[in-house]
Amino acid sequence: MHNIEYAQADILKLATIGKTFDRIEAVGVLHHLADPRLGWRILLSLLKPNGVLRVGLYSTAARRSIAEARALIAERGYPATPEGIRALRRTIIRNRHEQRWNLLLATADDFYSMSGCRDLFFNVMEHTFTVPDITALLAEFGLSFLGFELDADVVNKFQQRYPAAGALTDLDCWNAFERSNPQTFRNMYVFSVRRNATD
Repeated sequence: MHNIEYAQADILKLATIGKTFDRIEAVGVLHHLADPRLGWRILLSLLKPNGVLRVGLYSTAARRSIAEARALIAERGYPATPEGIRALRRTIIRNRHEQRWNLLLATADDFYSMSGCRDLFFNVMEHTFTVPDITALLAEFGLSFLGFELDADVVNKFQQRYPAAGALTDLDCWNAFERSNPQTFRNMYVFSVRRNATD
């Protein structure tokens, strides 16, 4: 393809590039910034009026067991080295009868990969979000929610509970659904937004 340009840059310095885009994707990025809202502001400043922003954020509910592991790392001082990662894994496996570790072992795909485990548990900066947090961000930035990206079986389960037209983009319904099904967004909230039509 001849119409693609590749570049590498600090997301916090993108406001100076002098370009705007029809589509921006920031999946797994904003929750690792010290100030995620600043990242939102910069990306939205680069979005064309009818453009779409696709975002991926960590779910607080889905990452409870990961937060428990991060607390254990802080408590015991496991370093982010192969030895430290192995020591953490041994501790969790030895105590796998505890519900928090049982859930973690059942849902954390990266647990046995050294680089995956480091990213999962030892990331130096990580924020998690709830559906009400997302609702507040969209209100703050004047954005319309276009929907979550989920497996068909999750969507079917959701629609059985909330069959009304428009429920798929109703964040109150998704908040209630996630409270009943905390692992719904175990990979991430992945969703798209655009500016409100009145803006």
